[in-house]
Amino acid sequence: MKFRKILLMELSYQLRQVSTWLYFLVMMVLAFLLVQGNFVHDARDGYHLVNAPVIVGCVTVLCCTFWLLIGGAVAGDAAARDVQTRMFSLTYTSPARKSVYLGGRLLAAFLLNGFILTGIPLGILLTMYFTGIEAELLGTFRPATYLSTYFFLVLPNAFFATSIQFALAAVTRKSMASFLGGAILFVAAYILGQVLDGPLAMRDLGTLIDPMGLTPVLAKQSSWSTIELNTRLIELEGIFLANRLVWLGISLSVLAFAYFRFQFTSPASVGSAKKSVNADSRTDSALLDWRGTASLPLESGDFNLAAGFQQLRVMVSQSFMAIAKKGSGLYLLAFIALIVGAAMPGNLKAKGVPLLASTDQVLLLLNGPLTNPGKFWILIYLLTIFYAGELLWRERESGVAELLNPAPVPNWVLFVSKFLALALMLICWLVFLTTAGILAQLAIGGASLEPSLYLKTLFGFQLIECLIFAALILFLHVLINQKYVAHLVSLIVFACIVYAANLGLEHKLLIFSASPEWSYTSMGGFQSVSAWLWFKAYWIGWSLLLAVIAKLLWVRSRETSLGARLQQMRRRFSRQTAFGLSAAVALVVLTGGFIYYNTNILNEYVPSTDITAGRAEYEHRYGRYRNLAQPLVADVDLHVEIFPGKRQFTARGNYQLVNRSPVSIDTILVAVSDLSETNGINFSPAAKLLATDREAGVLIYTLQESLSPGDSLRMNFLVEHQARGFTNNGEIQIVKNKGTNFSNREHLPVIGYQPYRELDEAGKRKEFQLAARQTNASLYDLQARKYAPFAEHIKFNAVVVTDADQLAVAPGTLRKTWTKGKRKYFHYASDALIRNEYFFFSANYASYRQIWKSSNAAFPPVAIEILNNPGHSENISLMVNSVKASLDYFSREFGPYPHKQIRFVSYPGYGMGNHASTINITAEEGFFLLNPKEDERGFDLVTAVVAHELAHQWWGNQLRYAYLEGAGLLSESLAWYTAMGVMEEKYGAGHLEKLLNFLREEYENPRTRAAVPLLMAADFYQNYRKGPLALYAMSKYIGRNKVNTAIRNLLNKHSKPGQSLSNSLDLYHELEAVTPDSVQYLLADLFKRNTFWDLEAKQAKLRKTKTGQWEVTFVVNARKSLVSARGRETEVPLRDWIEIGIYAHAKNAQERRALYLDKYLIHSKQQTITVTVPTEPAVAAIDPANLLIDWDTKDNFIEVKK
Repeated sequence: MKFRKILLMELSYQLRQVSTWLYFLVMMVLAFLLVQGNFVHDARDGYHLVNAPVIVGCVTVLCCTFWLLIGGAVAGDAAARDVQTRMFSLTYTSPARKSVYLGGRLLAAFLLNGFILTGIPLGILLTMYFTGIEAELLGTFRPATYLSTYFFLVLPNAFFATSIQFALAAVTRKSMASFLGGAILFVAAYILGQVLDGPLAMRDLGTLIDPMGLTPVLAKQSSWSTIELNTRLIELEGIFLANRLVWLGISLSVLAFAYFRFQFTSPASVGSAKKSVNADSRTDSALLDWRGTASLPLESGDFNLAAGFQQLRVMVSQSFMAIAKKGSGLYLLAFIALIVGAAMPGNLKAKGVPLLASTDQVLLLLNGPLTNPGKFWILIYLLTIFYAGELLWRERESGVAELLNPAPVPNWVLFVSKFLALALMLICWLVFLTTAGILAQLAIGGASLEPSLYLKTLFGFQLIECLIFAALILFLHVLINQKYVAHLVSLIVFACIVYAANLGLEHKLLIFSASPEWSYTSMGGFQSVSAWLWFKAYWIGWSLLLAVIAKLLWVRSRETSLGARLQQMRRRFSRQTAFGLSAAVALVVLTGGFIYYNTNILNEYVPSTDITAGRAEYEHRYGRYRNLAQPLVADVDLHVEIFPGKRQFTARGNYQLVNRSPVSIDTILVAVSDLSETNGINFSPAAKLLATDREAGVLIYTLQESLSPGDSLRMNFLVEHQARGFTNNGEIQIVKNKGTNFSNREHLPVIGYQPYRELDEAGKRKEFQLAARQTNASLYDLQARKYAPFAEHIKFNAVVVTDADQLAVAPGTLRKTWTKGKRKYFHYASDALIRNEYFFFSANYASYRQIWKSSNAAFPPVAIEILNNPGHSENISLMVNSVKASLDYFSREFGPYPHKQIRFVSYPGYGMGNHASTINITAEEGFFLLNPKEDERGFDLVTAVVAHELAHQWWGNQLRYAYLEGAGLLSESLAWYTAMGVMEEKYGAGHLEKLLNFLREEYENPRTRAAVPLLMAADFYQNYRKGPLALYAMSKYIGRNKVNTAIRNLLNKHSKPGQSLSNSLDLYHELEAVTPDSVQYLLADLFKRNTFWDLEAKQAKLRKTKTGQWEVTFVVNARKSLVSARGRETEVPLRDWIEIGIYAHAKNAQERRALYLDKYLIHSKQQTITVTVPTEPAVAAIDPANLLIDWDTKDNFIEVKK
């Protein structure tokens, strides 16, 4: 045969197969779903156009990653079909060279996969132009977008995967080896490539190791500006070009290996293949040898239930061993578990700080529900699909199915044996995973093992999850009765389960195996377990139903048409089948009915579309009241009863409302919570209820007498919350048996129109005919400058009651406690005004108390209290010492702390989040598990975070600011900047540098330079990173005292009732007032303009002078540019004072000693600087402290050469 003939024959054969066209259709549908589910929404919000080149690239690489299973089917069939169909005796003896035979098959497979992948651009185009997407979301059609994506992504990906999968199948003579290759490539692309993509990881390695290009393309999406996203094509350059070349080399190497290893010999003569074939033959012969010693019982003609179980035992053992001994069996599972365990220390970190390896933290990483699987669990569910196909088709592919089919083995034995064999594989996986988790815990140390938790979670919750999925996949294989098509359908079903929400399915009764997620923490214990069990019982019922149908459909003859199988079903239907079917249906109906009663009757089920519509309707109905003058809360008096065991609380309250506006008020809007029942509202003086809208949570009252400016009135109310049953998302967790935590904002009545209830998403606002608006109001909106949610400063008094074995917490000083029966009472009252945002807590807390006393008698003592879960005490001393240091620094620099108490209060949760309301700083349980002693950077994040949260007692609780653009600068940026002073005072300049490096780590994340100026910023990076670093830079240029003076002046002008709300311009003006004229440009560059510097140490030469000193001639490159919010970059003239440093020899960067460090006027793109130092230097640097915004600082230093 000639090369061309082999190529055309293979293409002709494959194109006649229905599966080829089905694969093409699947890729087209997958592209359609990805565009609709992931990118149209962002386009409506203005982030990019739907047909932006990078978006087309993102959809393409995501589709290519999940195409690997399809690619394996095509490549494996082309490479090993002759062996599997027993045609090798003809094809291997034909007059065709090895290169012609393999080359023709390989090229055919590559062309077929290239054709199948053309379904991706076709699906994208269909979505964009035939689904009614708004014309303004689409840019000009550019053929180059699709051509560059196809030639730089699709075809290389097709070649890499096809080559590796074809080579594996050709060498092993088994098409399933190509799926193993696909699994390896999937791990490299979806798991390893993403795992290595982080601020502290080797991102370039992550890019190189990703064969599908997923990592580099997604990095471009996050780092390019809107203009770049919409206009810039994906090009072969830089690390992406290196990625393509690396995988081209790997692919060619694998093909070369396969070429030299492949021989035109009988598969039986190949050692590994011989063992496999003979083993399968022996297994199936033993299964049919009813008289052998290893066979089933010898009772002639007695095929009762006991004999069925004996057959089941033998068949389970044989099926399990057949799959377990393969390379893709237990060896692969053990290898994955080993990788998971080895990665555990790296994953058990928060912001780069190691966590205590508590069992609940480890299990958080090890569990993976079907509807939301973690990275490695995706691979396990895909392997479940693969194993199911291997088990179902083992006898047919080994050629003994025709002998086995007439054997006296009941259908239920055949199906159950496959299911139990698959279950044993999954159990072995969980054993490996448990072992990996325990070994990782022991290796990390610092926390006690809890083996019972492994048993409950992995072999309880997780195993049930796996078995339900296994039953579904086995059913699909039996139903479809075509191995590769069943694999493909299983993959589609799995994708539909995972992405059900994107398809509009939200109710968990409609998503296979879906259930509310259970949770466990050592503080909160198990949560939502009963809801999880009811849903799983429901899906077990469905699994049993599918199993009964699979038993009826089991193929035991050559007749596999639909009509024949339906006739078989009728013949096989027996009394036992009817009983099993009835039991399964009864279980589904009973559990489903109970779930529906809980989720839709006992509780209200509200789909996300209705929530969105409700937010839009709120604005439509009540937006006209946005600027209506309303009284402000001035005094709060509450009696709160918490019943942890009953999941219930009641709150009787009294507000004093004061009219602080310049006009009389005759109408009051009261916003009530949809999470609780609010009743008993009455006013004194009296008011009449004008309108009630419980759906929107709005009550409108008219006062019988208008409330004049400065006058007040009283408002009484009763709020009741009672959790009933469970919802679609699990048990309502507001009041819990362990760790209750709720806020006034969520449950107590609020006065006035609430802008935070409005619809935010730009696309949705347009859909509901709402005017476009920014996420935050404009900095220059004069009306918005008067608004801040819950900004009132109030007097607070509350009696909080809980169970006698718990401790209740509210803002203020604890004035009195007493016990009455089984209930304990706590009376709290504020010593000074607090912000109108507060929380209530109730739990079995351990309490740690100390007193802070200042050396300055003007500052009264403050009681420090840490309330946390008993046993989480590792960081208590660090936290207390940080509170003391913070109170010292903040009181001295910015004024006294106005309260007698400061608390950190823990609540259940895996996260690290903290929230600084007045007096009580809430801290998730995970924060107490940070282990800074093991941080290889030597950085104390606990002390830094505590200082940051304490700073919010000034910036956020004393300083009053409007909810505008730039508001984060007045809270988060000021909090981090002032925390720097605490860190420097406590640990010294070296540790401050570690904090600065921690904040700069965000530079390493792929991000775009496009942004609004800092004064108008509203995103995490600007508020938490750029803002504090900009303030620190100003402190180094003009002095910390001047910056602190400006901040102190801002606080004095905007902290007292009656004073105006501050905004970022007020801070800028205060800084402007203390900044010398010579560096006013820098203040504007950092805050009013989005400025970037590109600085490079180009050359440094050394010469010894006649006086014995050393002269350094230092050449630097410098460039300064402004970047607009849309990403347009403009270079501007440079005339900036920039630090120049000359350093002596040192072992490492931390020990460098500056021989010269001063600011130098840089005024040209390349400038030569001459500096004389007393001793021989080693390194020269421009902006060595990285004070300016330069995202690439690696080239700021250079070795000095003679």
